[in-house]
Amino acid sequence: MGRDKKMTNLMFQPENMLLNNTISAIAGIYFIFINSLKMDKSRLLPAVKSSWHVGLITYLVPWALSIHVFYQVQGNIPGIVGGSFPVYLLVVSARSYIAVIANALGELNLLSSELGQLAISSATVHELIGWFLMCAGLLMQGPNKGSDDRRKGILTMLSLFALTLFSIFVLRPLILQVIRKTSDGKPVNANYVRAILLAPLITGVLSDVLGSTFFPGALLMGLIIPAGPPLGSVLVEKCELILSEILLPFLYIRVGVLTNVYSITNREAFGYFHMTLATGYAGKVAGSLLSILFFKTSLRNAFLLAFILNIKGVLELTISVRFRMFKFMDETIYTAFVLSNMLVSAIMAPLIQIFYKPQTRHEGSDSTEICTRTVQATPLVSQLRVLCCIHCEDNVPGILTLLNAMNVIENGPIGSYPVHLTELIGRSTPLLEPYDTKNMRRMRDSTDRIMKALSKYFSVTIQPFRIISPYKIMHDFICKLAQDECIHLIILPFPESLEILGKTTSLRSLILGVEEQSPCTVGIFLDRCPPRYLGSTELPFKVAVFFFGGADDREALALVMRMLGNPGVRIKFFRIHLTGELQENYMKKNLDDCLVKEFRDKNIGNPGVEYHELEANVSVQVMDTIRSVENKYDLVVVGKRRGPKSRLDEEMNPWVEHKELGVIGDMLASSDFGGGFMSVLVMHCLGSIDGSMRISDNVHCLDQVAENRDSESLLKKFRFSGPDS
Repeated sequence: MGRDKKMTNLMFQPENMLLNNTISAIAGIYFIFINSLKMDKSRLLPAVKSSWHVGLITYLVPWALSIHVFYQVQGNIPGIVGGSFPVYLLVVSARSYIAVIANALGELNLLSSELGQLAISSATVHELIGWFLMCAGLLMQGPNKGSDDRRKGILTMLSLFALTLFSIFVLRPLILQVIRKTSDGKPVNANYVRAILLAPLITGVLSDVLGSTFFPGALLMGLIIPAGPPLGSVLVEKCELILSEILLPFLYIRVGVLTNVYSITNREAFGYFHMTLATGYAGKVAGSLLSILFFKTSLRNAFLLAFILNIKGVLELTISVRFRMFKFMDETIYTAFVLSNMLVSAIMAPLIQIFYKPQTRHEGSDSTEICTRTVQATPLVSQLRVLCCIHCEDNVPGILTLLNAMNVIENGPIGSYPVHLTELIGRSTPLLEPYDTKNMRRMRDSTDRIMKALSKYFSVTIQPFRIISPYKIMHDFICKLAQDECIHLIILPFPESLEILGKTTSLRSLILGVEEQSPCTVGIFLDRCPPRYLGSTELPFKVAVFFFGGADDREALALVMRMLGNPGVRIKFFRIHLTGELQENYMKKNLDDCLVKEFRDKNIGNPGVEYHELEANVSVQVMDTIRSVENKYDLVVVGKRRGPKSRLDEEMNPWVEHKELGVIGDMLASSDFGGGFMSVLVMHCLGSIDGSMRISDNVHCLDQVAENRDSESLLKKFRFSGPDS
């Protein structure tokens, strides 16, 4: 349409294009600023150390091959200026940008995959190499000027060096002072935000005036601001929507106006230039194949890594516009460059989505390993490893109460693995890393305070972690951590506090994702306990357990059995027989009966334990029994499901609001139950979402668990809480 004279005169008049070009330049400045701001600077060196060889090979191999091919056919490509410009052009073509790769992986839901993390690390190495190689070109007025402008280039270099020093030693301390003045959880002063948002525009224009481009100024401003909250996330939130929805479309218009497919009259030059670019794309594949020497990965993943690193985006388009405006390339070569970038991205992204399917975390584990990832299968004298997920500081008192209730001296110790879950805002890549306990003394943010409280009020050694990720893929990181650390139980807070109400939908999707892919048992914890119960032995902590039968209920009872012997805990056990409920198999009945018998035998004469057994014929009777505990207990523990064919679940499912809690859990979690002062823990045994497993796996697991128990032979035989068939 832009080639039609009437359309051009109507929409692309010279005075309109002047405004469009100005706005597109501003879009370029803020795009570079936002993406450099979102980079986690603390991860640059670790990423380089872990995958520098892969990044180096996948950068230098395509660059060297494309340069070799270009100089062989240079005489057939008249549209590119001579000198050193072809080298800089092919540097851009061979380079993979973190912002582009992270954005593409986010769209493909591969940010948390191992291949995605390797691609991000490789792109980090590409960025560092690219900055080094491009500095020479950016510091000079033009890559084709030669020695005539050497003096001007030296002055430009010195000026930019002075700007860099000013940014690091003047602007950065001021920005850090703003962050220190901002109380944790409070927004940054709006005046400071406005001033900082103007800074990249000023530094970008200043670097352009000094003889370079606006790239270094905007880049410097983004690099000196720490990523993430409180300041980085606010700047990204303020800018990102305006940038993507308002400013960048003007850049796309400019790219489209400069692109003219009708200018491709010299097909020979067009073909030779495409052959040069295609050699670079093939070089990425060759470099990725060579990376197999350093990483034990499959041939398929090596190809997919090359596909990911070949994806192009906005940054390549921005640089190509700059090259065209300085007339380093003619219209034909510019058009070929833009079309090539668009075509390769359009091909690579679908291929990656089709051929790369990351396995779920527990996939491929044998039945023996799966059996030992439950609470019941863990001997009482052994350490129970608990992964405690924490969204905010409000979750800490309830988690501490629950852990201290289970941490009985006579039983095995509790191994606590707290992990602070933070939504990815103001960063370009997700993060899963151990928390440095040295930071507890600094108390810089909520993570420091959370870990300080857990280490101070919990009596066993903890191994803390933190996860920064979008909620839609956060379950992958949690399951990976549980798999790597041999976790037996994951505790996830149920979203109810005012601080996270706005994210309820995302957090509920997170819970469902963890339940589906978890390699161990999952407990959904709704904390309503007043903080006064924390660590209290004077006031008894009253716990109620509802046992209907099934794998989830057995896990609930096994967890409560670890509280026995705690002088500050009082337990009331309700076993409810559903009359008219079809017994699914003999195995399930024996598993239920043997665990209940063990619980009763251990607590004969124990004044801190009460046992009640009753029958219920209809759902109304079950609900009446559950409502009888309102306002009488501090914690109610229940299983999520009774079994895949439970009549109670089938009758009540239409009225369930929160599917992730199950029928009974949803009722206990309702706002009108217990007056809002009774905590709820819903247990979900590992396996598929419906709690199913082959009966042969159950038989095999029984033998494995029996070897770890010191109970009588009959109890040993059936002491396993694996999912029902």
